[in-house]
Formats: sequence, structure tokens, C-alpha cells
Amino acid sequence: MFIFNPKPAAEEQDDKPRPPSQNEKGAAALAHLAGVFWLPILPMAVLALMIPLIVLQFARVHSDYVEQHAINACNFQLLMGCLYALAMLAGFIVQSPLPLWWIAIGSAIFALWEGAKAINGWPSRYPVSLKVFR
Repeated sequence: MFIFNPKPAAEEQDDKPRPPSQNEKGAAALAHLAGVFWLPILPMAVLALMIPLIVLQFARVHSDYVEQHAINACNFQLLMGCLYALAMLAGFIVQSPLPLWWIAIGSAIFALWEGAKAINGWPSRYPVSLKVFR
């Protein structure tokens, strides 16, 4: 479990959750939509890992909504990074780019789906992910 930027002490709040603002929805969607960078036509796969992590570090002290979406995005993109590395290895073994494209397209589809949920203010839940960030 990694916590680089801990939350400050809670201030006076009621237990009633407030709806997310447009800025919070946009930041949450940005964390999810970074998964599109796994596509091999965009040679910046490291951004798929870095963008959700950066959003998580800035959102941890500002918004619970963005934090939850960024945590889910970080965990899922970390899993996709591991699968992407395995797909590259499998692609070299079978001399075909199909395993790489399969992982990249799957990641992009889930990223777009979760990004749309974040824009609409819905909670995020990927079907599979590593639980590294909490």
C-alpha cells in the first residue's frame, strides 16, 4: 500500500456526501482516460501509469470523489502495465503483435467506460485490478 501524500486531519463536516463538481468530474475522468495511452499507435505508454498517479497525489487532499476514481484507475493501470509487459513478451515469442493489441484495446475500452462513468458522477469499479493503492 502506497501513500505518498496523506490526507490532512478532517475538519468540521457533516456525514452527508456532496455531489461532485464539474472540476472533480473532469479530474476523475482524466485519471481513467489515461488508459488510452496503452494503444501502440500512441508511443507514450508510461503516461498511462503516470497520469492516474499524479491525479491521485493532487486529489488526495482535495476531493474524496476524485481520490476514489484515481485509486481505481491507478490499480487498474498497474495491472494493465503488467499484462502489457507479458503481452510484449508473448508477442516476441509468437512473432505477432496481436497479444499487445488485445491488451491495449481492452485497456482502452475499460478506460473509456470508466471515464464516462466519472463524467456522469457515478462510482467507479473495474472488473479486475491489483489492490496496491488504497
